Amino acid sequence: MDSIIAAHNLLFSYDNTDGASDMPHIVLNDVSLNIKRGEMVAILGHNGCGKSTLAKHFNSILLPFSGTIVVDGMNTSDESKLYDIRQTVGMVFQNPDNQIVATIVEEDVAFALENLGVEPKEIRRRVDDALKTVGMYEYREHTPHQL
Repeated sequence: MDSIIAAHNLLFSYDNTDGASDMPHIVLNDVSLNIKRGEMVAILGHNGCGKSTLAKHFNSILLPFSGTIVVDGMNTSDESKLYDIRQTVGMVFQNPDNQIVATIVEEDVAFALENLGVEPKEIRRRVDDALKTVGMYEYREHTPHQL
């Protein structure tokens, strides 16, 4: 079984911005993991322990200070692979308001397809199918924030 995500000796720290110390705040220290294709994995821990920071490394939102992350054979530090990596690893943010990008439901559903360059007729078909599948078709022209 192939690895889809592999982290090797990952080290990451945020800059100290509170002025209390010149020491960096190390969030991930020597983290290694191997996630196989098709495997279901949960990353659990208390608030502030680094779960989101680790996830942001999987799609190159953050880059490690040292160590490597490889996603489907692509090193996340390779800028030429950024688009391909983000096609492979998506991220759902904790706050739903941070994920709404349009003022109309159907436009919000179409957003990713437009970014991928899907033909307009195909976008229309997929958006309609998706909204019908989840019972939201009749709300397609509503404002997402007021649902």
